[in-house]
Amino acid sequence: MHPILRCLLACCLLPFLFGACQKPQSADGIIVPEEKLIATLADIHIAEAALQTLRGGTKDSMAALYYEQIYEMHQVEAQEVEESLQALRKQPEKMDALYQKVMEKIETLEAESKSQQ
Repeated sequence: MHPILRCLLACCLLPFLFGACQKPQSADGIIVPEEKLIATLADIHIAEAALQTLRGGTKDSMAALYYEQIYEMHQVEAQEVEESLQALRKQPEKMDALYQKVMEKIETLEAESKSQQ
């Protein structure tokens, strides 16, 4: 095969190869599945509430630890969550609907916690 033709073929195939390595996302740009995103955001809001009593370096250290544990627990990357939220910011109706579900999840978790006491 001629070297120029080989180079041209390689240049045409590279974008497809790199595209195959990306995480799947929906047509609306949301990477994290809705149920997983709801659970993750609910836990993030609970962590943020817990952090309100802390100050300074302690708050920053605990926040980093909480977020790391939340992402690990839900098996998501911080960047995936952020990219999903960025996509949702462009779709206010979907964002409102999602946050309504997040608030319902938090209320359910709170009710479960109270019933176990």
